[in-house]
Amino acid sequence: MQAFTSIDLQKQTGDVQRAASREGAVITSHGKPRNVMLSVEEFCRLKRIAGEELPTDLLASRGVTVRHVSDPLGYDIQNFESAARTIATDALAKTNEAAVEAELDAVRRKFGRSPA
Repeated sequence: MQAFTSIDLQKQTGDVQRAASREGAVITSHGKPRNVMLSVEEFCRLKRIAGEELPTDLLASRGVTVRHVSDPLGYDIQNFESAARTIATDALAKTNEAAVEAELDAVRRKFGRSPA
């Protein structure tokens, strides 16, 4: 997670937003962490894990996904249920197996987990 000062936030808004979209950004003030900026997707994921309701204004924009990294698997996630079915079918058929393994390796590296 990249750290920015409150002055960076004012002067480099685009850089801070890009960092927040990728992995989150810490905003510091007087050398101390004060806020964390996250992508909407990550915020929603954390709220779901915590069992908390999502703010209604975020639910209205659910179909919009901002990505700064390409999706090598190319699934259309505008309709989540349809995408989930397609992904499950592809997983059972071992379609895109190499790309899926590459994605899983990237996630494991990012979160420091080894394969089970």
